[in-house]
Amino acid sequence: MNELWHVYLSAWPTVWAMDTGRYLVAATLMATILALFWRAGLARRKLQPRDPAQGQRRRELLASLRTAFIFSLLGAVVAVGDHQGWITIYKDFRQAGPLYLVLSLALLLVVHDTYFYWAHRAMHHRRLFALFHRTHHLSRTPTPWAAYSFAIPEAIVHGAFVPLFLLVVPMHGIGLLAFGIVQILRNVMGHAGAEVHSAAFGPGRWLGWNNTTTHHDLHHEAGRYNYGLYFRWWDKLMGTEHPDYRRKFEATVSPASAATAPGRAIARAITCVVAGGILLGVDPVHAQEGPVGRWVTPGASAIVEIAPCGGAPDLCGTIRWLWDNVDDKGRPRGDDRNSDPSLRSRPLVGLSILSGLARTAGGGWEGRIYNPEDGQTYRATVRRPTADTLTIEGCVLFICQKQVWRSAGALAAALR
Repeated sequence: MNELWHVYLSAWPTVWAMDTGRYLVAATLMATILALFWRAGLARRKLQPRDPAQGQRRRELLASLRTAFIFSLLGAVVAVGDHQGWITIYKDFRQAGPLYLVLSLALLLVVHDTYFYWAHRAMHHRRLFALFHRTHHLSRTPTPWAAYSFAIPEAIVHGAFVPLFLLVVPMHGIGLLAFGIVQILRNVMGHAGAEVHSAAFGPGRWLGWNNTTTHHDLHHEAGRYNYGLYFRWWDKLMGTEHPDYRRKFEATVSPASAATAPGRAIARAITCVVAGGILLGVDPVHAQEGPVGRWVTPGASAIVEIAPCGGAPDLCGTIRWLWDNVDDKGRPRGDDRNSDPSLRSRPLVGLSILSGLARTAGGGWEGRIYNPEDGQTYRATVRRPTADTLTIEGCVLFICQKQVWRSAGALAAALR
């Protein structure tokens, strides 16, 4: 017994440092990303109108540090089990090769998601919720610091998973390390409060089987639905996925195209077509080269004319018409969110928002796009998949938003 205590006490400090450090690094990284890129696009991906409550982050941090401590107490049991031969942890690839590492890690994630789904759903039972799960749901508007914000009983339930799994399935030590990193990164992303996943993670897309920030945030906001951790499989199978998930995710990653109700969007589009085809006298752009022409932005909020930049070979895009072209005082709407105060009085109509578009070897055009909604400029890629549509993708680092613009001339011709 003394030998087992020696093994346990020798392993525990390292396990505690790793569990605590992993949480602190991941939560700090996510909070830093949110702070650095809030104005650069993440603000438009905010999932709830309310802000975190006063003192919430401190409460989440303290509860999470307590959880990391509990995780380490349970995790150190693994060292004892390995020492006694109760479980098997491979130290190298001589007993089990790289393929086993990959397959066992995939199995670990799938089984953990199953364990988490059913344990999490059980904790929402009215007889268990107050004891196990109420602490976590104090964060109705979560932050990255809420990743481990559990009551002690819930922390024990979650922390027991790895030792239980290892009783059945041998793992590589590096596989356990990778699992810990994936688990905490997915956790802090789920509690970010703003959607940090790209449109590729949307339902029906190639990564749509994964959970997103929107998926878990709806759980915090609604108090039920969406019990899975990594994947949507169990929620889809058991009918516990929030019925509004698809709409909210798509509206968040493409806010301009999903912000208006269908009827209103149609009415605005018709009005914009009339303005583009009659008032502006546009011609269909089918016969014009590349993206040159006048284009209707999503929601019919603006018409942008793309043409050569003066005498340069590159292309520029200029706002020629706005749906909402005056402010509440009846003055022409200005560029009032520009970071340069001297430019905030310039009118949006006539403002160049696309610049330096140059043809690429892949058949598109690359340049810069200015967004008057936040006063920021992004890298832009423009493609013309059909004669009557343009795709505009603006990116800053790993965050991209994509829009589809429609030909104003083609829409006007269709109504004639």
